[in-house]
Amino acid sequence: MPKTLDLLQRALEIKSKSEWARTLNIMPSVFTRAGHDGRLSPAVAGNLAIELGEDPEPWMIAAMLENKHEAALIDRLRSRKPEWRKL
Repeated sequence: MPKTLDLLQRALEIKSKSEWARTLNIMPSVFTRAGHDGRLSPAVAGNLAIELGEDPEPWMIAAMLENKHEAALIDRLRSRKPEWRKL
């Protein structure tokens, strides 16, 4: 499974962190923090994917799964409502 930092690396080959921050209307420190955390947030991953012309959904899912706490919450949702993807 691809990592969101792979997406970030591809994005940084096109624009600098500062340029992406302006494009996405976020602080450049979001990208620095992503490097420390080892992942992007689902919102940032999805928006970068859109800007790169890719489907944002797989990247947002990858970002959620990279966050162990959110992954546990997703498992909890699946167990409570099997058709959660249909919502």
